[in-house]
Amino acid sequence: MKITTVKATPIWADFASVLDGNIPDELARPAFGMRKTVLRGQGAVIVVIETDVGITGIGEAMGRPGPLGSAAYINEVLAPMLIGEDPRHIDVLWHAMNEEIRFAPMGISGVDMALWDIRGKLYEESLINLLGGAFRETIDCYASPIPFMKTPDDSANKAQEFLKQGFRAIKLKIGRGLAIDIEHVSATRDAVGDDVKLLVDANGAYTVSESIQLAKELVRLGVFWLEEPVHPEYIDDLTRIRRRVDLPIASGEWLGTVYQFRDLVKANAVDVVMPNITRCGGITGMMKIAALTQLENIKVAPHGVGLGIGIMTSISACACMPNFLIYEYNQLFNPLRHAIMNEPIVFEDGMLSYNTGAGLGISLNRETVRQYTSRATD
Repeated sequence: MKITTVKATPIWADFASVLDGNIPDELARPAFGMRKTVLRGQGAVIVVIETDVGITGIGEAMGRPGPLGSAAYINEVLAPMLIGEDPRHIDVLWHAMNEEIRFAPMGISGVDMALWDIRGKLYEESLINLLGGAFRETIDCYASPIPFMKTPDDSANKAQEFLKQGFRAIKLKIGRGLAIDIEHVSATRDAVGDDVKLLVDANGAYTVSESIQLAKELVRLGVFWLEEPVHPEYIDDLTRIRRRVDLPIASGEWLGTVYQFRDLVKANAVDVVMPNITRCGGITGMMKIAALTQLENIKVAPHGVGLGIGIMTSISACACMPNFLIYEYNQLFNPLRHAIMNEPIVFEDGMLSYNTGAGLGISLNRETVRQYTSRATD
């Protein structure tokens, strides 16, 4: 069995086109990390791998901040390495691709996902079975995010919208100054009550001292965790904060390799790691990170930004992790999230369910791919 073709297709949904130019500020600048780089749309890279036995695999690579670069990397660098290789040799190919990981770990993620899809279809097994079985039947998740709303009441109202949709855990974006943050967190806590998990994400907005001061107030408000209080590359700062606060520290959504997660763990910098399956090396990378952190009694709460392919794949991976905590089910406007595939994302009563189809159990909506591919390459 050999790989015959590897093709990466960039897709892009431009907010100005989809929303007729009416883009609310909380969508364009939903968090501290987008104060200068405005969120113009939602994109991804769809990877399709074909074999000489007629089996085709699909995968998703992260498309932020733009999908064209990741797609070019897959097509120009990874594809020539893979054509003619046996797609069943996933770990061998993963390590080979990692020799080039300095340039684009996101591309490797999409390819790895498609290789697992091929394996499952070949053996007519679900990803759950390929990964060794599920530790849980449903996946606990949280709604993300309450973006930078204008007033605390606006944040509270957004939280109540999520509650009406069935969520029992919600994440709020912070990072506009300690006083403003506390006002929004306090209003949101009052709106959702004490039984709802309330998570906050600063996207690297603060210094060590500011983070410690903030965390003391967050503990009083019963916050579930503090995510990325400082820039994620300041690992020593995360360690200093973690030593001083009685609040779980989470980080990792921007990391692309298992080696970066190793360094985060070795520094005693986090209680929770947040790999994204479309950025961290795909299924292989995600499960290696889970195994690494399990040895240190650290929980995994995967980052959930992306399309339905990555979401559904992550759900299955979460089911197979003994040290899984909670999954981020992103709710920021994205017209591609559900439309990219024919299968639904099953969400009910605060929980997500995995599917049991062969491979990833997902098929592409070709019309959606065609429609948004042209927008990515215009």
